[in-house]
Amino acid sequence: MTTREATPILTFPRTAGKRAPAAAPVTEPPPVLLEEWLPARAIGIECKREHQFMAPFPPNVQLHVWWARRPLAISRAAVLCSLLPADADRGMVERLLGLSGGANAILAAADTLDQARLTGERIPSPFGPRAFSAALPEDAVDAAHRAMSRVWGSLPTVLDPMAGGGSIPLEAARIGLPTAASDFNPVAAAVMLATVDHPLRFGPRLAKRAAFWAKEWKRHVDARLQPLYSGDADTANTYIFARTVPCRETGHPTPLVPDWMLLRPNVVAVPTHVDSQTGTWRTEIKRIGHLAGEVAKAPESTYIRGGGRSLFGSRSTFPAAYVQGQAQAGKLGYVLYAVATKAPKLDFRPPTQADQDALALAEQELARLKPQWERDGILPTQELPEITSDQRPRLYGGKKWTDLFAPRQLLALGVLAEELKRLEPDIRRADDDMADAIVHLLALVVDKVANYDSLMSSWEPTKKAMRSVFDRHDFAFKATFAEMPLSVSGGGLQWAIGNVLKAARQLAELPKAAGAEPAAVQRASATNLWHLDDGSVTAVVVDPPYYDNVQYSELADYFYVWLQRTIGDQHPDWFETDLCPKNEEAVANTARHRALDGMAGDARRDAHAYYERQMLAAFKEARRVLRPDGVLTVMFTHTKTEAWNALAGSLRDAGFIVKASWPVTTESATSLHIRDQNAAQSTVLLCCRPRRASAGTGYWEELRPQVVRAAQAAAERLGAQSLSGVDQLVGAFGPAIGVASAYDEVRDVTGRPVGFDRVMQEAAGAVAAWRAAQLAAQLPSGTGSALADMDAISRAALLWWAQFGSASIAFDQVRLLALALGLDTGDLVQAGVAVRAKGNLALLAAAARRRAQPHLGTAEPEGGHVHPRDERFATALDVCHALALAALEADPPADDPATPPAPAATDEPAPVASPAGTGAARALWNRLPAGQRTQAGALLQALVAATPRAAQFGPGARDFPEFGIWRSLLEPLGLGAAIPWQAPGGGQLMLPTMEAPVRARRGQ
Repeated sequence: MTTREATPILTFPRTAGKRAPAAAPVTEPPPVLLEEWLPARAIGIECKREHQFMAPFPPNVQLHVWWARRPLAISRAAVLCSLLPADADRGMVERLLGLSGGANAILAAADTLDQARLTGERIPSPFGPRAFSAALPEDAVDAAHRAMSRVWGSLPTVLDPMAGGGSIPLEAARIGLPTAASDFNPVAAAVMLATVDHPLRFGPRLAKRAAFWAKEWKRHVDARLQPLYSGDADTANTYIFARTVPCRETGHPTPLVPDWMLLRPNVVAVPTHVDSQTGTWRTEIKRIGHLAGEVAKAPESTYIRGGGRSLFGSRSTFPAAYVQGQAQAGKLGYVLYAVATKAPKLDFRPPTQADQDALALAEQELARLKPQWERDGILPTQELPEITSDQRPRLYGGKKWTDLFAPRQLLALGVLAEELKRLEPDIRRADDDMADAIVHLLALVVDKVANYDSLMSSWEPTKKAMRSVFDRHDFAFKATFAEMPLSVSGGGLQWAIGNVLKAARQLAELPKAAGAEPAAVQRASATNLWHLDDGSVTAVVVDPPYYDNVQYSELADYFYVWLQRTIGDQHPDWFETDLCPKNEEAVANTARHRALDGMAGDARRDAHAYYERQMLAAFKEARRVLRPDGVLTVMFTHTKTEAWNALAGSLRDAGFIVKASWPVTTESATSLHIRDQNAAQSTVLLCCRPRRASAGTGYWEELRPQVVRAAQAAAERLGAQSLSGVDQLVGAFGPAIGVASAYDEVRDVTGRPVGFDRVMQEAAGAVAAWRAAQLAAQLPSGTGSALADMDAISRAALLWWAQFGSASIAFDQVRLLALALGLDTGDLVQAGVAVRAKGNLALLAAAARRRAQPHLGTAEPEGGHVHPRDERFATALDVCHALALAALEADPPADDPATPPAPAATDEPAPVASPAGTGAARALWNRLPAGQRTQAGALLQALVAATPRAAQFGPGARDFPEFGIWRSLLEPLGLGAAIPWQAPGGGQLMLPTMEAPVRARRGQ
């Protein structure tokens, strides 16, 4: 094993006044692996496997909430490939990345699994262990350390200055590199200590000693809390409550229940014996069905779109404003209406008198203890912030953080915090060397309880479990909430302790390099790394926040107020403010800027400008601490052009040049359907180097051909890895930006500055041209020229399918493609080709474009829609859609049109034209002018060549049947033989006779 030299990064020395020269010369460094190679698709598969259904989360995720963590697989890849030389042995790298059997084996396993999903076959997992849990071979670690030391002169140092939950520094430390991690947020710093410091410093013995003290802690807590939960025969697992407001007619508290379902699909709570005179009611637990004792359907909701319907009187409704008004007047109450039990399996019962008595006793005990607790600082008495992007806690009556908990929940948290402080001196006497770490872990248990015992935690009837406060990244009001009793065997506090300590133990047991040391953790702003010397870091690897995606400090306040009371004395400088500091946070928070300038439009502009200034300052500081030949690797997850433009500008202005970019799909699409093929989210790794001093001005006319070549080369490289068209497009942005970021500025011949938005538009056009050339190469000779001369709308639709392979695409990506073809997205909508839908643009199927009546006159047909009997067609795409409709509508319906079609099987092939349909299409074809046949024939051939796999089989083939029809019409229309498609079973898909054609909806 390579011996690590002593390095200052772990002790953060800082030489007073030492600054890098303003124009430090940068020698041309040797290329690193990330500049030339990354097994991006295999890493993406492992990223998705980290959070696959029915598999335990990685231990760092289980330990404590943090938002938008990057997967460990991509974090390790970013670190390793930023530091290894470009000629590093690929097999060694794949072993270190945990790619079981190598990248090709991962790809083959994924293809096998996809094949099984298409055919519905159940197979054992074809994968090995998940990458983050795979062993780190000692020989591979040694080889990597030697290779790195050869390039950098010693073992390189890694910094993540916006480390958040700690994924990047955890992976850097695990592979044996000197690592530093910092974050501006105190909660993030606290989470990192337990993630990247304590597990490597103390190993598994920390969790073992923490378990000993947790048992003692729980004994004291149980003695105080046990009487405050019902002691009946059924073991309560979860209490399910509804918020209440006074009924407008009777004044009685009426429950707000959006859904009375307790267990999907058929167990519900039913309100019965409703007495409007006394305001009483009770629940019965029923099954939905038609047997004796069952109910036909679930009870009517009493909470609808923020308003509600009373149980009492005439059951009148009331609006959301009434609910909020009652809440702010202090009249929002709560009522227990169901109890989940696990004795011996999950069941439900109505609340008992013992349950009600226990709740009343808890309220009395809280009233007794609360004054003293507030004086002693046991409870968080801070006020909820008035300036915040999420006003719902205040809208629903909250004034202090304690108002986010029901009385018994708050009492339980107070007892946990108080008993932990009482136990701390004993822990210090017995385990002085790691007492802080033990108390730290137990403090995270308090946070875990707070995350599951709140007015914002809830019951999930589908998953048969509780949802935490942060099942979403906000403070959403919950009309119904859930509570886990702490003093229940196997649940409550025992579960929270076990969950946190298991995560701590598993973190300590994760495979790591021999001699791996803890990462050095600091709370510091990325814009002021006061603890680091100039040029002291080899690689900065960072996953920065993305504009307003997550308001980290606002969310972290929820845990800050409790950590301040449990470990605040360990880190007084971290927890000295009332709430998380926000003055230097690098996010776009419109609410804060609206408070300053009072206008929403200005506030959004100012918030974005502030974020961009912070990112520029952070990258400048990264440039200061980075070696002149070092590497900055930025993870970026955003598809909007404005975000890319801002990032690219910040990197250039901070003195960096982008050398390479790699998109890695880190989140799975929700289905295999054609409408969702690009729903997966990619994280882009941007590999950057310090730019030489005084790089001067680049001129667009000279750089434009370089941008085109760089973008097309990137798309070709990513296409060779079978990455999606979206990834090919996004992955081309990095090299294109790299061409422009090699200069201090870029201008055109008139002297006007050229922004990165223009660079990316050029890159998108280059990728589109490259893809069009690929398609033309698959078609008969001469067809390519017809494609080049085709109308822009038809070319846009063709390239949409060829590039993206999905019907619905993020608006910004389609906008770039349209601009590259001289169009605007509005042109596609106006032509009746696409529609806007929730931030996406969606291509319409032929049936959805069908006009009710044919166009037989000379006037231009309205709306750009099409009919198979139109006398003329505006575009080649209209002709292709008309051909498909003519073939589909040639046969009379065989089934009752009122009967919905059966769901398509996953391996059901696309339809083909029947003999009658073929004749109808041929008749339409023969009446077209020769020139239009040339254009439409070329498009039809190209569309078949570009058919997405999801349109060849199953539901996608039913929703977009035109692809199968077009393929079956090629030979009858004299356009050549049908292009082969690969069937789900692995063989070639044949063209069967169409017995039951899929038919488009007929017009009136």
